[in-house]
Amino acid sequence: MKSNYTGNKDGLATGERKGLTVFIKELCALYPALWNNGSYVNRSMRGKQGVLSVHATGRAVDLSFRFMPKEKRGIKEGGRKQAMEAIDFVVQNHNAFGLEAILDYFPIPHGRGWRCDRSSWSVYTKQQIHGAPMGDWVHFEISPAMADNPDAMRKAFADLKIVA
Repeated sequence: MKSNYTGNKDGLATGERKGLTVFIKELCALYPALWNNGSYVNRSMRGKQGVLSVHATGRAVDLSFRFMPKEKRGIKEGGRKQAMEAIDFVVQNHNAFGLEAILDYFPIPHGRGWRCDRSSWSVYTKQQIHGAPMGDWVHFEISPAMADNPDAMRKAFADLKIVA
């Protein structure tokens, strides 16, 4: 199901929203090669001075898969593989998570992006996202409704967890 993309229209937040905090914690628990490389920050979009970043709305996070924050020693075992599994899991369940966008900075030639208003991927053929290709993180954006509802986000993960 396609839905509207909010982008930065909900404006500047005062910090990371509680539903996003749950999203980060739960996704990183399922895919331990991922770690929070940055969520809330009041800044412009990279390369677009004066245009508010979705990070500033408190609904976006960059999850890295390559270097651990305290151990910058190279590729974490299975990092990109786990990042791809996490991306697939979130996209397959995009309605449950209120997913609005994913930017994957790794693929050549210029990364790729998924958005809720088209429910599909676009492979970028020219420079559109700063850090691509070969970026070691994935950018996730969730809806304002899920960002503001940590209980709904917890429930979404609980309902979708695979029991081994």
